[in-house]
Amino acid sequence: MTIAGCDRREYAMSVYVSVTGFRPHRGPLRLARFWWRTMLAARQARAAPGNLRVVMGSVDGVYHTLTVWTDEASMRAYVRSGAHRRAMIGFRDLGGGSTLGFESDADPGWDAAYARWQREAKEA
Repeated sequence: MTIAGCDRREYAMSVYVSVTGFRPHRGPLRLARFWWRTMLAARQARAAPGNLRVVMGSVDGVYHTLTVWTDEASMRAYVRSGAHRRAMIGFRDLGGGSTLGFESDADPGWDAAYARWQREAKEA
């Protein structure tokens, strides 16, 4: 398991948590396109208003993101704009995935968020 994170600031408030998992189809061109779009979307997320944290990692060939936001509206504004929106246009050609979003009293951390994603995620 590989996990890399970026904490923007300390916070103690209710937050919105988004956890995604994506399994790319095989093939070097698809994987290259996936990584290019992933890096652009991650950079956008780190700079997005309301973003508190971005964690990226892989578990058993599934690539995950954990993002923590001040509120759901900020996360949805990010999803519908820029690099993330462009990545979603052709994502089914690149693979398949599952998502989970939920409110929390605090950042649950990677382990708890991943465990919840395993139990509750819905196919995208």
